[in-house]
Amino acid sequence: MHALVVYFSRFGNTRQVAEAVAATLGTAGSVRVLSMDQLTVSDMRNVDLVVMGAPTHRMSLPKEVGPVFKTLPKHILRGIPVAAFDTSYKMSALLARFTAAKKLTGKLRKLEGKQIVPPETFHVVGREGPLYDGEIERAREWAGLILKRSEAQSPLRTRGNTP
Repeated sequence: MHALVVYFSRFGNTRQVAEAVAATLGTAGSVRVLSMDQLTVSDMRNVDLVVMGAPTHRMSLPKEVGPVFKTLPKHILRGIPVAAFDTSYKMSALLARFTAAKKLTGKLRKLEGKQIVPPETFHVVGREGPLYDGEIERAREWAGLILKRSEAQSPLRTRGNTP
């Protein structure tokens, strides 16, 4: 398996979650971890799984994330399993419907990625963090679920997902 974990992080919390997810995914194959500003079209080719994460800012994605998706061809993730997460302070049930992970999931699906797990939120203390105790362990468990779901779609195929 060739996995790609991409994140945007302003205060380091989302990066920590991305690294924990990558460590778990790495038990089943190779994993590349990139920040959003490093991501290129070629990074999205020949992958078997893509996981993306960003913090929730004002009930949406940070403004820095949107332009990244404008550079990617529409079909680049055709049939590739995808998952998304965010970091956020704890919100009311009403506001929790508006997370960066849900927006990321929509963007990944527009690239024709196949959502394999529901979007996940990892909580930070206050606006800037740190992560609550236990969130890194929860990220590892979530990554384990991603692996299980990926294996259920087995065999994962490596392919050059050219548009």
